[in-house]
Amino acid sequence: MIETILFLSLIFIYVSFLVFAFIKRDKIATSKIIIFVIIGLVLILSLLFFTGINKIKSDISRLVENSSPKKAEEVYALLFKKPVKNCVAILNFKDQVIPKIDCCIWMEGNLCKEELIRIIHSKKYTETHLNKVDSSIFLAPFANKPKWWTPQVLGDNIIKLSIEFNEYNKQTLFFGNDSSHVYLCDEAI
Repeated sequence: MIETILFLSLIFIYVSFLVFAFIKRDKIATSKIIIFVIIGLVLILSLLFFTGINKIKSDISRLVENSSPKKAEEVYALLFKKPVKNCVAILNFKDQVIPKIDCCIWMEGNLCKEELIRIIHSKKYTETHLNKVDSSIFLAPFANKPKWWTPQVLGDNIIKLSIEFNEYNKQTLFFGNDSSHVYLCDEAI
């Protein structure tokens, strides 16, 4: 990916210089322009040869794919694998568009009991039982949450499942004892 970014940056600089040289052609010596054009072409072709056209195409398509918005169902499948058929209804969703700037993937949904059990057993979550009264304490780490992300409405007894993959990646689920209504925060910073 670094080679592709370098390649695209080099082309951008090259084209910018050509535009600048065309606009200011009477103030820049023709020999300097020709030398820059030749050196630029050699650098671009060398980097193209070194990197390979297929690698550049692959990197650009991956970049475009990753920057395009994803549907809630796609993100759910990425996080938890393919769900039990017709068991997931995503009510609200906010994707992490730019890592390090957007902290989390936020999701609210209804899951059938089988899907909730499948998720619980899919990873080694730490389970914590919480009271609605303590919502200001247990929701404090989730400062940048959307307005609709309100696990405190799940009832008096709330179950929190959390797992920490590393210091930058955490996943937290909230659901009620008697409900399959789920709130998810998947943090990756």
